[in-house]
Amino acid sequence: MSAEKIFIKPKLEGQRFDDHTLPVNILEDFSAFEELIFELAKKIYLDLNPQRKRVPKGFTENIYLKLSTIEEGSTIPQIVIATTISVFATPNISVPNDEYFSYFEKARDKVFELIENANSDKSVETESKFLNYFNRIGKNLKEGETIDFLNSDTSTRNVKFSKNTRRKILLSRNEKLEYSELIHENVRISAMDKKKQVFYIELKDNTYECPIIPDFHDTISTAFHEYENKTLISLKATGLFNNQHKLIHIEHIESMDILDPFDISVRLNDLLELKDKWYDGVDGKILDRKNTLLFKDYFNTYFNSDLQLPAIFPTLTGNIVLEWKKGNIEISMEIDLSNLNAEIFYFDMENDDHDFQENINLKIVSDWDKINSIISKNII
Repeated sequence: MSAEKIFIKPKLEGQRFDDHTLPVNILEDFSAFEELIFELAKKIYLDLNPQRKRVPKGFTENIYLKLSTIEEGSTIPQIVIATTISVFATPNISVPNDEYFSYFEKARDKVFELIENANSDKSVETESKFLNYFNRIGKNLKEGETIDFLNSDTSTRNVKFSKNTRRKILLSRNEKLEYSELIHENVRISAMDKKKQVFYIELKDNTYECPIIPDFHDTISTAFHEYENKTLISLKATGLFNNQHKLIHIEHIESMDILDPFDISVRLNDLLELKDKWYDGVDGKILDRKNTLLFKDYFNTYFNSDLQLPAIFPTLTGNIVLEWKKGNIEISMEIDLSNLNAEIFYFDMENDDHDFQENINLKIVSDWDKINSIISKNII
């Protein structure tokens, strides 16, 4: 027999949730959330039952959180609390399901209070062993994404959980003024020490020592020997940050991949570093960061990865141009970053009759099919 009731209906907001789906890695965060709820529920039970020295046998073994549905409105997963059997029939826990569930609901409310206090810059008065769970809760959130755990139109409480909320909670631990966070950066390998079996990652004018990992040895060696060619590595890892939000150590490397010199992310990140009046001190507008990153996401998602990558150039008006060349064929795409509309220009240097122009809306998937078709037919 199973008994269950709605536990939370959080609203996830951000670009990844606009299509009303839940990325698989976010489930890892909810799994850690479940573990925290269970540990807090045990503490609450003991606090409310001081005559007990330990929780009843089977207190958490037959209860679990599960994802039942995903509603629209960004992404709203309905998570229920359930038991595999009726705990009323369990000798060790001789209370009705609702009373049993109440310990876990009190734990949930404690987490809500903790998040609310962090958002209000109030003291987070919870034992560090519970706060440590936030090393995993929210780890997979990206900048600009939030989980509104309360998700109520009638409440004024701020229980929105973001990367910044997570940082505040982790930094509130008295004995640990640091926190870990996933990083995805483009880096260079500046040195290798075979005797010490370490290599050195160069990132934003800082250098970090890491142990040589056998799985990535060839990638590390290649990037090191191509250092003078400015070869970049796409690094996914866990980074350790101090209370000034500065990366102090790279803890765990998940992947390392050598980047194509025309990699779109690398080039766009470089262009985002341009300052106003970059061209000659008078002309040259900076790129709109939000829409540039949005374009990068669209390109990485919808451009056929088997096709030749374009060269990318900034314009004086703060936009970008993509160019492909092959023999007598030149194709350019001028992108207006204010609205992500674009114009494709096709030039045949040997026959002007073949030239054409086409308008493109980069927010429409079918228009990316047009781009892929034009490039695949002409840039081979």
